[in-house]
Amino acid sequence: MRSYMPTKRKYPYNLERLLLTALVAVIFFGFLLWSIEQTASEQEDLLTASAIISFPNSNRSIRALSPKVGAAIKSPVVISGRASVLEAVLQARIKDASGLTLAQTRIMAAEGQKMSPFSASVKYKKPTRSKGMVEVYSLSPKDGSEINKITIPVVFKDQ
Repeated sequence: MRSYMPTKRKYPYNLERLLLTALVAVIFFGFLLWSIEQTASEQEDLLTASAIISFPNSNRSIRALSPKVGAAIKSPVVISGRASVLEAVLQARIKDASGLTLAQTRIMAAEGQKMSPFSASVKYKKPTRSKGMVEVYSLSPKDGSEINKITIPVVFKDQ
C-alpha cells in the first residue's frame, strides 16, 4: 500500500492569492481616501451654497454694500453698508468655509437709530479654504446674543 505524501512547495503560501489580496487592499484604501476628499469638498460647497440661499446680504437693520455676494476678496477687505442699530455699534467677522474665524472687529455706524453709513477695512489671517463668509451683526442689549446678522459668501484670493 502506497501512502500519499504531499510534495513540499517552495513557498508555504499561495503567492498569487497574496498579490491579489494586496491589490484589492490598495484599491480599497485609494477609494477610501478619494471619497474622504470628495466629501470634504462637497461639504465646503454645501456650506457656501446654504449661506447664499439662507442668508441675504440685507435685513431691516443692516444692509451690506461691500463685499458683494460671491466676491473675490483679499486682506484687508473693506466692509461697508448702511445700518440702523443700537448705539451705532456693529460687529463684523470673517470665517472660512470650515467655520474658522479669521478676523473679528467692531464697526461704528455714523448714527444709531436711523439708517446711516458704516465702513471698515479689516485684515484677516491667511485662510486655509478657498471659500468663506463675511458676517455683519449687532449684539442684543438684553443678553449679548447676535441679532440682525447678515452673511455674505465670499471667495478668498489670498489662500
